[in-house]
Amino acid sequence: MIRQAGKAVALAATALVLGASGSATADTYTVRGCAAGWEAHADTGSAATDTCAASGGLTAALVGPGPWDGGTFAYHRFTAPAGTRIARVTLGRVTTGMPVGTVRTFSYTLSADGKTLEACAPGPTDTCTGNLAGPFDAVGLDAASVLFSFGCGADDPNTCAAALGTPSATITDPHVVLRDPAAPTIASKTVADSGASTGRIRLSYVAGDVGGGVYRTVIRVDGKVAAVDPVGGTCADVDGSNDDAYEFAAPAPCPASATRTVDYDVLKLPLAEHSVEIDVEDAAGNSTAVYGPVVLPKANGSVPGATGSTGSGDSTTGVGGASTTPATGKDARLTAYFVKNGKTSYTNHYGNRVVVRGILRTKAKKAVTGARLDVYHLVGGKLRRLGKTGLKTRSDGRLTLILPLNLDSRRIVLAYRAFRPGPITSQKTLKLTVLDKHGKVVQKVK
Repeated sequence: MIRQAGKAVALAATALVLGASGSATADTYTVRGCAAGWEAHADTGSAATDTCAASGGLTAALVGPGPWDGGTFAYHRFTAPAGTRIARVTLGRVTTGMPVGTVRTFSYTLSADGKTLEACAPGPTDTCTGNLAGPFDAVGLDAASVLFSFGCGADDPNTCAAALGTPSATITDPHVVLRDPAAPTIASKTVADSGASTGRIRLSYVAGDVGGGVYRTVIRVDGKVAAVDPVGGTCADVDGSNDDAYEFAAPAPCPASATRTVDYDVLKLPLAEHSVEIDVEDAAGNSTAVYGPVVLPKANGSVPGATGSTGSGDSTTGVGGASTTPATGKDARLTAYFVKNGKTSYTNHYGNRVVVRGILRTKAKKAVTGARLDVYHLVGGKLRRLGKTGLKTRSDGRLTLILPLNLDSRRIVLAYRAFRPGPITSQKTLKLTVLDKHGKVVQKVK
């Protein structure tokens, strides 16, 4: 039971800080509304009611015809969950039935850990009129609980009698900002696919959090949020119309532990190098890295003596703010030919050596060096990759491919991917016809 007697109650409506704006910071989240988190208590002769579901509020009132004995109070209290502290409270409040008299009788108080944030007990020399109405904002708090109470108890003797209707106080639309300094922890992690060869990062992890709980997986690409996956249920933003993603309807909205999965296709991003990081966030936005950052896909080869803006992992800024990101072969084009005739079609006799040469250059005629090329053989209407060729461009962008002696007739496709993994960005198809000693075409698979 809460007792407020004598002149302990402030004699005028006061606020710690009024009119401040903004909401959650980096390690805070907001509990919106009075549907959850508020504990009610009422002495005999008083009532603590909740009409939030009907767009009302939390009311503390004296009931019956009165008079009421001093010390009769009703209250509503919000207690911060374990691992959090109350940093701010905003709400609307209305008091009724509190006339200015020769002695102070009815008393309204909003306090944090017993320290008064706002109080009203109207008396003959007070500016508090007893009819408070409008918004209230208290910032800079560090409290375990916030309590608002209404009842009879100001001056002694403090017997109260109704004069202007039912004496009561109501708060509406409370927003409680909770500070949660602890970041989530990773208990375990399993990586099914690193994305190095497929471009698809697939993993699962188990995370825990003290405070608001494990909220969501966040995928950042080049330092910016690209995708989020909330746990759901009460662990979800209650207002998607603003840019604050850390507003909830419960004091501890998210689970203390959660198992989450990730399946992210990097190849859906614009064709370039990207820094990809997977994090887990708690309800307050505290973040812990789960995987990465990793560069995916990676540029295939380099362009010495040239700069560009397609890369993202190693970019710097030069004189005048110009980009000095190393250029890639994104616009490079591949040419190739048979050495014997300098053409893309060649007829060979079975068992003779066949050599292919080519060059990979950008539109600006810059050589792409150290680029890996894939070699495919089109045989019997199917594109097949026959073994590992290890084919790479040299420092001048040139390449040499020596074909096996036992090849029959086929088409040979040289494919360049500007980023690996990634789509083919340039390719060249060569037609090889092989004849036997009788001059007949050798075609084992048709």
